[in-house]
Amino acid sequence: MASPSNSPSSVQSLSVGNVVSAGFQLYSTHAKQYLTIALFATLWILLPFAAVIPVVLFFVSVQNYYATLGLIIPALIVLLLYATAKYLTNLALIARLAFGELTNQPESLKDARRYVRSRQWSFLIASLLLGLIGMGVAIVFYLVLAIAVVGLLSAAGGLSLFSNPSPEALAANGGTFVLIGLLFLLLLLAFLVFLFWFAARFVAAEVPLAVEPGVTATKTIDRMWSLTKGSAWRIALILFITSLVTMPIQLLVQIGISATNAMIEAAGFTPGDPSYTALSLVITYILSFAVSIVVIPLWQTIKAVIYYDLRSRREGLGLQLRDRGTHDRGTLN
Repeated sequence: MASPSNSPSSVQSLSVGNVVSAGFQLYSTHAKQYLTIALFATLWILLPFAAVIPVVLFFVSVQNYYATLGLIIPALIVLLLYATAKYLTNLALIARLAFGELTNQPESLKDARRYVRSRQWSFLIASLLLGLIGMGVAIVFYLVLAIAVVGLLSAAGGLSLFSNPSPEALAANGGTFVLIGLLFLLLLLAFLVFLFWFAARFVAAEVPLAVEPGVTATKTIDRMWSLTKGSAWRIALILFITSLVTMPIQLLVQIGISATNAMIEAAGFTPGDPSYTALSLVITYILSFAVSIVVIPLWQTIKAVIYYDLRSRREGLGLQLRDRGTHDRGTLN
């Protein structure tokens, strides 16, 4: 295979279909390795929940020693943060390995793991920052919605969100309530569209941190924002297609959960009974985490391809998908 070209004029950007196909090709070629990493990632994120169960059972059964909660709760929070950092690091590891394959510069698992481990807390910080940004966006949306609704109610003659208007007031202001309903739906639709656009701008925010030297938790967010400029809706389409591809798996999980609940009922457990609820929740979580193990590598390889396609468009980074078999499969166009 020819070496990657750094000339922007020699690079052909990937289409939406090519991005999804490249992600699947990477996944299928390295399924065993990626699934193993996803398994460890899932086990890490399960650890805090597994730790909570004996703590809850202890206090429910003993009903004493509540003073120790002042030590236990902080310890659980620290464990949650540590496990989340490990989870995010393993996800970034898949993206970094996929990066090496795309650029025809494969890296050993040991070297890749060593690199991402050195940035473990940066992945957590970047994730928390994105969470805060998303929370801020949601707060602004709710404030705008509340101001708009209150303004319309006030314009309708002093009606209030907390008042109990008479039938005459409702009849006299029926048009206003219809307008409020339409405004709510319009703002909700606009917010959902914005969230999709927002997700597209930061979908692969961990990849620059996992790949590029000198990138920090804040710089990786800024880097992704810069790379996705003008490409958000194209990325959103990629995410939509990938979601459609994974939807049958989600449907199978729902079918499995329904079948399991039916079997639990057939065994003599009654819905609403604590034993029924506990069994149902355990099985639901097991199936959900099993699906996560299968789906995580696909999303991470898709993210890696999106990131490199963005770099090829803006920086002329040649994209090549290397087959680890006896022959290569050529350059992705």
